[in-house]
Amino acid sequence: MIPVLYPANATTLSTFGLGVLTDTISCEITEERNGVFECLLKYPVSGQHYGLITKECIVKAKPNDTAADQAFRIYRITKPLNGIVTIYGQHISYDLANVPVLPFSTESRSPQLILSQILSGDTRFTGWTDYSDAKAFSVKQPKSVRACLGGTEGSMLSQWHGEFEWDNFTVKFHSHRGQKTGVVIEYGKNLTAWEQDEDNSGVYTALLPYAVYTSEGAENETVVTLPEVTLPIVTSEIARSKTLILDFSDQFAENASITEEALRAKANSYIKANPLGTTIPTVKVSFEPLWKQPEYSALLERVNLCDTVTIRHSQLGVSVSAMVIETVYDTLAERYKSISLGQSKSSMITTISEVQSSVDKVESTVGRFPKLLQSAIGKATGLITGQSGGYVVIHTTEENGQPYELLILDTPSIDDAVNVWRWNVGGLGFSHNGYNGPYETAITADGQIVADFITSGSLVANIIKAGVIQSQDGSSYWDLESGEVVIRAYVSTDEFAEKTAYLQQNVDGLNSYVATLTKTMESVSNDHGILEERLRSSESKVSQLQHTVDGLSVTMQEQYIGGINYVQNSSGLNGITDDWGYSGTVRTDASTDTQNNTISDSCFVLGAYSSLSQYIRGVVPGTYTISARAKKTSTMSGYFYVTYNGNKTKYLFNKSTAFEWTDYSVTLTDVTDPTLRIYCYCRDASIYLADIMITEGAIPRKWTPAPNEIYTQEVKIDKRGIEVSNSASSQRTVITNAEFAGYYNDEVIFTLNKDETQTKKTTVDGELTVGKTKFVPMPTASDGLNIVILD
Repeated sequence: MIPVLYPANATTLSTFGLGVLTDTISCEITEERNGVFECLLKYPVSGQHYGLITKECIVKAKPNDTAADQAFRIYRITKPLNGIVTIYGQHISYDLANVPVLPFSTESRSPQLILSQILSGDTRFTGWTDYSDAKAFSVKQPKSVRACLGGTEGSMLSQWHGEFEWDNFTVKFHSHRGQKTGVVIEYGKNLTAWEQDEDNSGVYTALLPYAVYTSEGAENETVVTLPEVTLPIVTSEIARSKTLILDFSDQFAENASITEEALRAKANSYIKANPLGTTIPTVKVSFEPLWKQPEYSALLERVNLCDTVTIRHSQLGVSVSAMVIETVYDTLAERYKSISLGQSKSSMITTISEVQSSVDKVESTVGRFPKLLQSAIGKATGLITGQSGGYVVIHTTEENGQPYELLILDTPSIDDAVNVWRWNVGGLGFSHNGYNGPYETAITADGQIVADFITSGSLVANIIKAGVIQSQDGSSYWDLESGEVVIRAYVSTDEFAEKTAYLQQNVDGLNSYVATLTKTMESVSNDHGILEERLRSSESKVSQLQHTVDGLSVTMQEQYIGGINYVQNSSGLNGITDDWGYSGTVRTDASTDTQNNTISDSCFVLGAYSSLSQYIRGVVPGTYTISARAKKTSTMSGYFYVTYNGNKTKYLFNKSTAFEWTDYSVTLTDVTDPTLRIYCYCRDASIYLADIMITEGAIPRKWTPAPNEIYTQEVKIDKRGIEVSNSASSQRTVITNAEFAGYYNDEVIFTLNKDETQTKKTTVDGELTVGKTKFVPMPTASDGLNIVILD
C-alpha cells in the first residue's frame, strides 16, 4: 500500500486527501503490545507532494496484514543533506494524551461505561471492550485520557489488565487481543532471519526481603528482616551467588506492625509470581508470509500482534511457542520486516507507573535516614577541616561558619606553611612563599592560566601569542617578531633525487591513464554515432513502410522503434542496484548461455526462496505492456507478476514446471494509478530473468534500456552518474552526485569533495604554493629547494 497524506484536521480517511505519496522510498510501522505504535517514512525532497508534508499532518498507512489502514499524525521531520527526509508519526490515538479527564469516582461500574466516560472529552473517539465485570474506579486528580487508560496507578489497564488495540478513532480494550493461530515459522520453510536475545540480568539465586515501619507512639523506625536472612530461589542458570534485595514496606498497611511470618509470606508469594530464577528469551524473526504465495493462497493462517506462534530451528535445536510482542511492517511491500516474540518490553503503558513507583520508593527511603546522613556529613567535615591532625584546612567565616576557602599545606599550621595550595571562588593557586603568596602557578576564575611551563600532547587554540616557535631540539624555528624561518633539511640530496624520479614515474602513469580515458570516451562517441546512424536508417525504413502500406504503418513503427522502458537497470547490467528490492539470494549473470539467449547479454538469477521487485512510479493513465524473457530450472513454483491500480494483479507466468528461455508478456488496458510494481519469486532452484520492459501501448517491444542509461563493458551511465573503467589496468573513474574519484584496484587514488582534493600520491612539476608558503625547486636538483614566505 502507498501512504496517503491528509490535512491535520481530517477525520474521514476514505478519500485521497492531499495526495497519494507515490514517491515514498520506505514506510515502516512499528507496534508493540500495549506500547509504541508509530510510523517511520522516508520521502525525497524532489517528491511531488514534499511541499505539503508538514508537522501535524496525517499519514494513512497499512500497519499489518489484516488491520484496516491507520492514521498517524506527523510530529517530527528531519532534513539531512542527502535530499531524503525522515518523517516520524504517532498513531492518531496519541491525540488522547492531550485530552484532560477531571476527577470522578464510582463504587461499581462496568468497564464499557467507564471507557465511554473517559473518552467523552473528545467526540472523535469511541470505545469498546469485551470485559463485563464491574469494579470500583476513580480518577483522584486531573489526568489525560491516555493516562487513565494505562500508565498510572488505578488506570483501566492496572485494574483489568488486558491488551489495547488502537483502530483509528476506536479504542478497543481486549481481555485477550491475540489467539493461538497454529502458525509455524520454521527454518527451511519460511524463516528468513533469526535473532534470539537472552538476558540473565534479572536472574537471582536468593531474595533478601525487608520492611520498615514505625510503631504507634515511637520515634524511630523498625527494620524487619528474616532470621534466615534470605530465601532461596531455584535456578541452574548461574553458579555465583546473586541476591535480590527488595523492600516490601508498601505491601503492608500504613503504621501496621509487621511480623517476620507476614514478611516471609509476602516474599514467598513474590517468588511464585515472578520468574526470578529463569531467563525468558526474546526472539526476533523475519519470515516469508506463505499466505501471499499463489500455491498457499487457501491458507487461513495469519500473524498479528499478541498472537501465539511456534518457531522451529532444527539446526539450533530450538522449538519455541511464544506471544508476538512487537511487529515491524513494511507498508510498501505489504509484509512483515520482523516480529518479536517473548516477554513484553517496557512500554508507555507500564513504564510511567513503574517510574512513579520508583520515585515514591526513593522519597520514602531518603526520608528514613536523615540522622544517618547528618552523622556522615559531620564526620566527613571533621576529617577535611584537619580536626584529626591532617594538613587540609577549610576556612570558614566568623559570622555564620560557612566555608569559603580550601587550603592544602605542607605543615599543620598556616603560619608555618611554605608550600601552599589555595582554592577559593577566585581560582586555584600554588605558592612557594607561604599563605600570602605570591602565587606563581594559578588558574583564575576569569579563564587565565599562569605557569612557567605547559606540557601538552596537542594544543588547540584560536590565537597563540609567542615570540619564537621552535622544534624541541632547536634546529628549526620561526621568529614571529623578525619573520625569520629556519627549517632543517629532512632529506638528503640522493634521497630527494630518488623521490623525484618516483614522482615522475607516477606522472607518466597518470598521463597514460588519461590517454586511456580519452580513447575510451572516443570509443563511446563512435558508438553514439553508430546508434544515430541506425536510428536514421530505422526512420527511413518506417517512412518507406508508411508509403507502401498505410494500414500497417503504426503497427510497424511501434514494433521496430520501440518505446520508453520504465524499468530501471532492467536486466542487471549495473548489478543489483537500489532500484530493486530483493530477499534471499539474487545475483546477475552474463554467461555464454545468457548472452546467446538475451538481447541485453545479462540477466538476474534468483536462488531458492528468493524474490526481486521494483516500483515504477510516475506512469500516466493508459495502456501498458510488460514483457520479459525467463528460464526456470526446477519443478517447484515460480512466478512473475505486475500489480497496478492499487490491488490488481496480472501474471506473466506462474508455473511449477521447468522451462527454457521463453518470452512472456501481459498487457494492462486500464492503468489509472501512477504506480506499478513488478515482482518475481522463486521457491526452489533458480529463475533467470532478463530483458524486462514496461512500455506504453498494447504490443511487446524489443528490449532497450531506460532513458539516460548506457551500459557497456567499460562505460556505465545512468541516473546515478558515470563510471568509466579499464579492466586491463584495474583503473576506473567515478563521477556521481556523491563523489568524483579515481580508483586503482578498488582503492581510492584521488577524490574531489567540495573545496578539498585528496590524493594518495602527488607529483608537482614546478612551484608548489601552500597557503602563504611557496616551495621553489632550484634549477639543479642537487642544489635543493627554496622556501618562500609570502606576504
